[in-house]
Amino acid sequence: MSSTSSAPPLLRLPVELHRDIVDLLPFQDKVRLRLTNQHFCSVIKPPTHQEYLAVESRPWATSQSLFACSACKRLRPLLKFSDDMRKGSKSRHGSEAHLRFCIDCGVERGKYKAGTELKIMGKACVVCRICHRFADAVGSKGACNSCLPLPNSTRAIGSNIGSGYADGPYELNDDWTYAVTSYEDNHSDDWNGLWHNV
Repeated sequence: MSSTSSAPPLLRLPVELHRDIVDLLPFQDKVRLRLTNQHFCSVIKPPTHQEYLAVESRPWATSQSLFACSACKRLRPLLKFSDDMRKGSKSRHGSEAHLRFCIDCGVERGKYKAGTELKIMGKACVVCRICHRFADAVGSKGACNSCLPLPNSTRAIGSNIGSGYADGPYELNDDWTYAVTSYEDNHSDDWNGLWHNV
């Protein structure tokens, strides 16, 4: 039995027909299909950063609070970006949105140097100058709380900035508190991606 006859029916179709089918698929389905096997990975071109920027404003992306990263060329959740990367000129439709990068890429590629303090949803985080890890419990002098704790615990441990952070659960009230203090008198476009769809 030849390998062609043992292939699933979809893979037995000519490549030209695969390309025609792929052209009719929505963006997220193209990406998912491309990830299924080597054949579709070779047939479907990888999405460009411009395509990611275009789709980050679609309802399915905004409902999941997804933003495009220019470095790893993928959509990442809101909490994977510092506040500065999600507002102003780097917000959705911002003039510098094409320069936005996620925290992981910033740390891995040296865009965030050791000792850099960032804010995520208004909470302080740091790229520790001692252990070089990204931490949400900030200590003193550009270090994480584990390496160099603040004297007399002047900063609260347990920042509760979201799922995936070990210090505590995510509170929806944090969004409201942050938005009231940080977005007063700002344009509503800066809020895009911050609010959960109700």
